[in-house]
Amino acid sequence: MNKTIDFTLKEYNLKDSERVILLKLSNYSCKFVGVSYLKNNPLADLTGYSKRTIQRALKRFSELGIVTRIEQFKPVKGGYSAFICVINPFERYHELASCKEATEPTPEQLDEPSHENEAIILKAKSSKELKIRNSAPIEQDDLDVSYLANSCVPIEFIKTVSPFFGTAKEIYTMWGKVKLAASRYAPDLVDKTEVAISALKQSVFALKMNKIRKDFKGYLFGVLSNMMSVEQRKLKNKLFNFLQD
Repeated sequence: MNKTIDFTLKEYNLKDSERVILLKLSNYSCKFVGVSYLKNNPLADLTGYSKRTIQRALKRFSELGIVTRIEQFKPVKGGYSAFICVINPFERYHELASCKEATEPTPEQLDEPSHENEAIILKAKSSKELKIRNSAPIEQDDLDVSYLANSCVPIEFIKTVSPFFGTAKEIYTMWGKVKLAASRYAPDLVDKTEVAISALKQSVFALKMNKIRKDFKGYLFGVLSNMMSVEQRKLKNKLFNFLQD
């Protein structure tokens, strides 16, 4: 954890207030290394900054990939509670950033091919197409997330799931769990994406903490079922209050 914090402070041009807040988060991440349960108000008291400054800093940390914020769901209390902040290992988000930079096209790559190379390119393209036609059928497990473009799966959900589950089949299956839970427990809910992302983050967190003993998808469906039930009750209460007015 100390190595991650040191690398982060050196790599990113953070404000003085953000540095203090990040260090304080790491100091209160001892029970589970890298996991902080500090709420905004206590964090503001500990650092001496306003709650608004704390919120802006946490939002920036999340955008940079320094932390992952996971919204807790407590069925006993019937809804959501405060966020958990997970400080990501530096090697992980630095590696992802490096991969992203490496895939950016260079100006040379963007140049159109010259006329003298067009015949060679067309020949190579024909050979490649013939090779694809003669090759074995592509398995569903080999398809990456790009094959979900223009599918029924929301982009926000794909972006959240893809760092942990990299194939189109896995992500599509998980969205199927979302639709099934919504149809059973929240038939009146129009937008399922926000609840689905929240349930997924909680399930991934449980997986990382070794709290899932059996199947991840089964655990995810259980969390989705509870959350969808809460959302359905909220909708019913809103309708009841509207009718009473």
